[in-house]
Amino acid sequence: MLNNIPDIDAIIDSDSRPELPFDIELRQERFQCQQVLRDLPGRRLVIKALDSAGKAVIIKLFASEGKAQKDFQREIQGINAVKDSEINTPALLATVKEAHGSALIYQFIGNSQRFQLGDSSPERLKLLSTLMLTLHLDGLYQDDIHLDNLLLNGHEIVLLDLGSVKQSNDGKALDKDTSLTNLARLIAQFSLQEQMTLKPLIEMYYHGRGWEYTEDEQQQFTTRLEKVWQKRKSQYLKKCFRPCTMTFYQQNFRWQVAAKREFWQQSQIQSVDDIEALFTDAQILKAGNTATVIRTQMGVLDVVIKRYNIKSLGHALSRCWRPSRAAISWRNANLLMFMGISTTMPLAFIEQRFGPLRRIAYFISEYREAEELLDVYQQRMPTESEVHQIQDIFAGLEIAQLGHGDMKAQNLLLDAKGKVWLIDLDAMREYTNKKQAVMANLQDKKRFLKNWKNPELEAFFRVMLQRQKIRL
Repeated sequence: MLNNIPDIDAIIDSDSRPELPFDIELRQERFQCQQVLRDLPGRRLVIKALDSAGKAVIIKLFASEGKAQKDFQREIQGINAVKDSEINTPALLATVKEAHGSALIYQFIGNSQRFQLGDSSPERLKLLSTLMLTLHLDGLYQDDIHLDNLLLNGHEIVLLDLGSVKQSNDGKALDKDTSLTNLARLIAQFSLQEQMTLKPLIEMYYHGRGWEYTEDEQQQFTTRLEKVWQKRKSQYLKKCFRPCTMTFYQQNFRWQVAAKREFWQQSQIQSVDDIEALFTDAQILKAGNTATVIRTQMGVLDVVIKRYNIKSLGHALSRCWRPSRAAISWRNANLLMFMGISTTMPLAFIEQRFGPLRRIAYFISEYREAEELLDVYQQRMPTESEVHQIQDIFAGLEIAQLGHGDMKAQNLLLDAKGKVWLIDLDAMREYTNKKQAVMANLQDKKRFLKNWKNPELEAFFRVMLQRQKIRL
């Protein structure tokens, strides 16, 4: 470090990284780093910064050794691959290669947002189709295509992360198999409900390539999309249990922790004792033998902590080798969010351990000021919006082949804005067998209907579930 300004390697190393904001010097110009956008500890870091003139830029930092330099070279290759294409990309302002790491400085694109379908679906479907056609006809594709790499800037899409851009060897248009697999990867980035609205995108793409979109082609693409979707889902869940931009993860002799990285940095939790101390003066939401649930403050967030208690020695022996219910809740909550099914934000799970043996475990989620549906509908009938949301939850679980396992009305919450949330996910199970999934969904419906002692209300919900459909 010169003049107390850290070098690139020091900044990428999360243990030696200074607190934001901090300065970095690249090509004899000083930049003030203000926000971490993506973080792959020890390898790569993406930062929003201000240059010496106070203008916002994006700086992508690469460590000096190992895979980081391969990442850097891939980014350079991607930049060169798209330079003659009509694809919109951020302007490259500078390339830096030093003994202590490398950097790429990009234009910051203001007044932009992560791509989403929004209310202008036809227009945005056309934008997506145009992007994919332009890439593929130029012999290009983004191997790691996802919505965080698609920036909506006015009426155009800007492509980010050029390090994952690949080019066909002959420079001609991509072959059909590669093209459709890449298109399926794009569509798999959307929720299952949204995917059902994307048929016009597929048709536009086929038309642009001069291919017929026959029934056989539709079935083949559906099969391809299912395969890609399952792979993406598996990769996403793995990220919930390993260190990455999204997740802080640590496992040692005393504990296992997985948490949303930003939350964990603010929580200041150093051990299980720190979590247990929060139970002393917290508001108790539930005090049971198997679980204790509290509401408390962690950092700037109002949170719910569910502690899974050990009732006896026999209970401890039966649980110590299996994944804790906290870990199951963490996985399932992240899965629901991935699927686009409403649940409260999962923040962390913590397992107290003695080597490989699990003991007490904790699941932390964001607190929502809300009432249980059972209490709400004793006072009034559901609104049309609430009915649609409940239908969407059941339909989403059915499409995803998930069984909640305890679908009582106390596990569906309604907040002041009229939003319905599904909670208590430690009994939720994913099924690969369709018949078992159908049976699990029927059991969920039966459990839900069992809540309503009022015959009129029970009949209302029975009809509601019979008319269940995905709201598009």
